[in-house]
Amino acid sequence: MRSPEQNSSNTALIERYLQYLRLERRYSENSVSAVKRDLALVSQAVDVVTSQDLKLLLAKRHASGSAPASLARAASSWRGFFSFLLKEQLIQANPALGLKTPKLARSLPKAVGVDQLLALLQGDLPLEFRFAQAHVLVELLYCTGLRISEALSLDEKILSGTSELRVVGKGNKARIVPIIDNLSQRLAQFAAIRQIHLASKSIGGTPSLFVSGKGVNLSVRQAQKDVADYAKLKGLDQHLHPHMLRHSFGSHLLQGTQNLRAVQELLGHASIASTQVYTALDFDHLSSVYDKTFPRAR
Repeated sequence: MRSPEQNSSNTALIERYLQYLRLERRYSENSVSAVKRDLALVSQAVDVVTSQDLKLLLAKRHASGSAPASLARAASSWRGFFSFLLKEQLIQANPALGLKTPKLARSLPKAVGVDQLLALLQGDLPLEFRFAQAHVLVELLYCTGLRISEALSLDEKILSGTSELRVVGKGNKARIVPIIDNLSQRLAQFAAIRQIHLASKSIGGTPSLFVSGKGVNLSVRQAQKDVADYAKLKGLDQHLHPHMLRHSFGSHLLQGTQNLRAVQELLGHASIASTQVYTALDFDHLSSVYDKTFPRAR
């Protein structure tokens, strides 16, 4: 049995590593929380855990039904943590090296067709505030490729008119995203509707662009529900999730430009490998471009 002092020391080491992820690696709080959960599995034996212990732990979790992605993330969290301890000369070897997890199935992002999206965005804004805001949110996500968390972090200043957005995404990576004229006009329409809504709630104003029915910052969960309900209201024959709009932006932009680097920059991907998944979304289109443009294909 381990003493309270040893457990306390292990907890301190884990917290030290989490602070390293926050401050030096610029991990988001969601990512840090995920790592913390993974490290809780080994927190009682940080200084004595062996490779065999970790393999057994992964095997037990796999047998209990843990998804391959969860197992892979746990192994990655352990490798990073013990690598940190090794670098700090607190352990002699990294017991997580060489851990094998079930192969992850490749999952392509889902995109919505151009015609379907244009049908969603046609016409005036709905009279009901919730759906008017959902329309604007759908248009913003599709026209900019923002993540839902990035969109909900925007403040009302963009309603005063701007041709671009400065967005801080994953890893505190900043990027500039242009606002096209149609989106700018839609935001101007929304400004008046939003002001009326806030006044009806006797709220002087909130710095957040998107607000709930009570006039407070819109949550991710509520935004997801509003987007799905709005799509259903407009007759879309599939469940619409905010991240599908980001995927649609990336896919449609790549179809129109064939410029992978530009898509990477606008989406805020740290690695081009993350952007390359969009090339698989429309392989037939890319093949036709190849056939028409590559000299040896003619």
